[in-house]
Amino acid sequence: MASRFDNPDFVRTVLEELPTGIYIVDREQRIRFWNRGAEYIIGHLSQEVVGHIYTEHIVDACDAYGQTLDDDHSPIALTLRDGQPRQIIAHFLHKEGHRVPVAIRCRPIIRSENTIEGAIVLFEEAAESRGDSGEISLYGCLDAVTGIPAHRLTRALLAESIVGMEESHRGFGLLRIRVLGIDEFRSRHGPHSIAPFLRTTANTLRHSLDSVNFLGRWGEDEFIVVLPSSNPVATAAAANMIWSQVTSSEVRWWGDRFPIQAVVMHTVAQPGDKLEKLLNELDPAHAAAAGRAVGMTAGDSQPAERAASATPRG
Repeated sequence: MASRFDNPDFVRTVLEELPTGIYIVDREQRIRFWNRGAEYIIGHLSQEVVGHIYTEHIVDACDAYGQTLDDDHSPIALTLRDGQPRQIIAHFLHKEGHRVPVAIRCRPIIRSENTIEGAIVLFEEAAESRGDSGEISLYGCLDAVTGIPAHRLTRALLAESIVGMEESHRGFGLLRIRVLGIDEFRSRHGPHSIAPFLRTTANTLRHSLDSVNFLGRWGEDEFIVVLPSSNPVATAAAANMIWSQVTSSEVRWWGDRFPIQAVVMHTVAQPGDKLEKLLNELDPAHAAAAGRAVGMTAGDSQPAERAASATPRG
């Protein structure tokens, strides 16, 4: 009697149901298979992508600093070219617009000697991702729009961090992220239109940060990140990485794709610093004193108010 494992339909069903993302492309880079794991991790359904070239706004990958993986750096393009397996960490653009760090393994499909028929890609959310961290829900303390700690809880955490710093004599990194163009977009599209920009920014931040870091809401268009026991170099690097990931995210609004624009400022709290002093240093009006404002041009004390949204992507 034939085994179920000899049945191609059974094997396909097993691959379909795996939580690991799997997709297969042919020699022309068209997607021929897309499983449930891929649907879950980056949001696109199988019927939306099979038959399309994978780079057609489907598999939009960049590195940690927002640089798109072109044909000279894309593991799929390189594997199709030389037949060599590859393994990298990249950041996929989710269908909802936020970035998700993934561990990618790409292998060639070779039917006969020296003939590359296509490639198979396996990917999983990278270990540092916080998108599904299982955090305990804090009733009344989470922001209704983004699901992260609201302003009140964020302020309490900052105060607690100051107290802990004085006891341990170890500083911490502090980032302040502001989404640009919120008022302009709201005036054009209505009061509820800004929620997708805030949710997408929060999701990108959650996926970009390590689980030991704290992320919370601050102002209407602002977020705060606390980096425990961080130093100036690590904090500056984190600020650059966060800015790159947020500004390579996007929002889809009535069929148009709007890039998110943001400014990120950073500093390192040291023993003796007071909360209000740190917050004043992080204010955009004092960006030069607070440290580098990622996303500002040289000489600017205020970030240019380019709407997160003013112009949709093509």
